[in-house]
Amino acid sequence: MFDDNKDAMDWTLAIDRQRDALVRMVAALVVMAGGTGVLVLPRFLRAEIWRVLRPAEAAFRRLLVVVKHVYKIEARVAAPHAGGAFPVVIPRGTGGRLPVFALFDPRKHFDFKGRVPATRGNPNIRFFDGYDEAIPPKPLILPDDPVSAQRLSRRLQALQRALDNLPKQARRLARWQMKRADAGGITRPLRPGRPPGHRARGRDPVDEALRDCHALALYVLHPPDT
Repeated sequence: MFDDNKDAMDWTLAIDRQRDALVRMVAALVVMAGGTGVLVLPRFLRAEIWRVLRPAEAAFRRLLVVVKHVYKIEARVAAPHAGGAFPVVIPRGTGGRLPVFALFDPRKHFDFKGRVPATRGNPNIRFFDGYDEAIPPKPLILPDDPVSAQRLSRRLQALQRALDNLPKQARRLARWQMKRADAGGITRPLRPGRPPGHRARGRDPVDEALRDCHALALYVLHPPDT
């Protein structure tokens, strides 16, 4: 996968071990979903797949950071784009194009201004003249209810395709960081604090993979002084 040398052998082993673990997890999710092109799933099954997919995506982003720094992957300078500056926002795909893995963590938003309070039905007011307006019952939500799985399916496909070529995704990360730097955007792919999907008491394999990949990424970004 990479150029072997004495200094990189231990890193190669660590990277390949984490990648192989993520490949197995994603393959298991594909089997659970019944394929990568499903559009509808039972509510409970979609929630279970999301519970594993989100931390798996975060773990893979951190693995890309490790690959980029360990092997010093830089973006190749291309010819100027005919349409002007490169966009810094990747739109969500819902059409027929192949899904692309999101290289940057979703950012936390701390601005609470302008939020509209959620409506919770009619006010609980009673009248004594017999003209109480009937309050419609809340819809019953069942675990087996069919729900849309299109967004989940595309995210699953994107991660599966990205895992097939780790060096290519690391070069893609380097290019996007260069484009965002030129546009004055955020170049850090990892958000501060705990990664998306982090569970403090998680004991599943995906929780272990996320902890390991996060620790490796922090090590290459902030190596200890020796």
